Parts: sequence; structure tokens; C-alpha cells
Amino acid sequence: MRIYCPKCKTGYEIDGDLIPEEGKKLRCSYCQTVFTATKADLREEPNFPELKKQAKPDESETAEVTDGATDTTPEKTVDDEVMKGIFQRLSTQTENLFEAEKKVPLGKKIISKVKRSLGLKHKVNRYLSLAAIVAFLGLILYNYRFDIVRTLPFMNNIYAAVGVRAKIPGEGLAFQNIVWKDFEDDYVRQLEIKGFIVNNSGREVAVPVLRVDMLDKDTKSLQVLDQKPSVKTLQPGGRVAVSMIVKKPSPLTKYVYMTFIDKY
Repeated sequence: MRIYCPKCKTGYEIDGDLIPEEGKKLRCSYCQTVFTATKADLREEPNFPELKKQAKPDESETAEVTDGATDTTPEKTVDDEVMKGIFQRLSTQTENLFEAEKKVPLGKKIISKVKRSLGLKHKVNRYLSLAAIVAFLGLILYNYRFDIVRTLPFMNNIYAAVGVRAKIPGEGLAFQNIVWKDFEDDYVRQLEIKGFIVNNSGREVAVPVLRVDMLDKDTKSLQVLDQKPSVKTLQPGGRVAVSMIVKKPSPLTKYVYMTFIDKY
């Protein structure tokens, strides 16, 4: 007769005469569960169709029977043909993997090895690496923004869209023969500034707003005057006259500083 462990469903051969009417305590040698077996639990055939076949630790392992019951040998639950089929499938799959690997192009193999060595097989590492690359490119685009805009003028619109100044106002323009002098008109003291703006670059340059800053002897700003240019652009080698009148300039004016600004 056979008795089955109620927990792991391991089956054991046992003499039915050893099981009294009141039952006998048995211990499963596989899962160590102690259970009470009665004659009603004895079976001639397996009574657990849902039982999955599983390997036991050792075919010679025996069940422990308490109160004088004899040890019995557990039933073998793994079929040799099934195991043989499993190993054959694994062997076939391994051979297929080797064949597939031989067909992989060399370049793809190298890329795969690089990814593996850099840890890029993991999604988190790929995201971190991508973020680092984007940050690095951002630094390059920011540090070399003026050179980039000189080469690719349309990039200035992209920089402006993100609030980054990438163009030097009046780049390529220069002041020439700038002079200034004081005079009075109707008893009102005035300061006249004259000179030229010349285009020393080899390309057409937009003329930005002109700013004049009057400074004292300590180079502190006293007055600021902005003036729109009389022309919008200057051709290569071209020049335009500059004339500005500052009414009631500070008597402390010692220096005049001229530059260009982005807008008026």
C-alpha cells in the first residue's frame, strides 16, 4: 500500500498492517512534516493527479515512522525519459545560441562588448550616461556660443529662445577719430561727441544702438546717453559718421566711454 505526505505529496510504500485503526504518526523524510495516517489514507494508486513530478533529495531516503513503524523508501517521482528530453532541449538551445552568435556582425559584437564593459546593459546606467552626454554637450554649446553663432548665424535664434546671449553687439565694428568738446549754446553748457564707426570685418554687420557713458576721474558713471544709429548695417570696409550732443553735462566729466548695446 502507499501513504502520501499531506504537505509535499511524497508517496511511500508501507505495510498496511502497521497502521492501527486509531492511526499512526509518521514523519515525511522529504519535508519533515509529521502527520497522522489512518487506514483510510492508504492507497493502492496515486490519489493526487495535480501532483507535479519533482526530484527527491535521494532515492534511498526513507520516511521516519514514529511509534515503531518501519522506514519505507519514497516513490520515484521524476521520469528518466523526461529528464533526458530536458537535457536534449537544453543542448539544442545552446547549439542554436552558438550558431546565432556566429552570424552576428563584428561591429555589433564590439558595440555589445563596449556596452557590457561600461555597464550600459542596464537601463538606469543608459539613462545616466545619456544625461551626462547631454550635460557635456550643453556646456560645449554654451562655452563656444559666440564662435558657433559666427559660423552659423541662425543659431542665434535658438540661443535667444532659451535666454542665452550668444552674439556680441557690433562685433567687427570699431570707433575711429572720436573727439569731444564743451561749448555753450544760449548760455547752456553742452558736450559734443564726433567720430566714425567703421566696419573692419569682411562681412556685412548690423549697427546696434550706440551708448555713451560719461565718467569722472575715478571712472564712476555720471551720465549715460543712448542713440540709435543713422544706418542699420555697414558693408565690409564701410563707415558712418557719429555725432552726439549731451546737454548740461556734468562738470566732473573726465572721460567718455563709447560702446554698443543689444537694444535701445
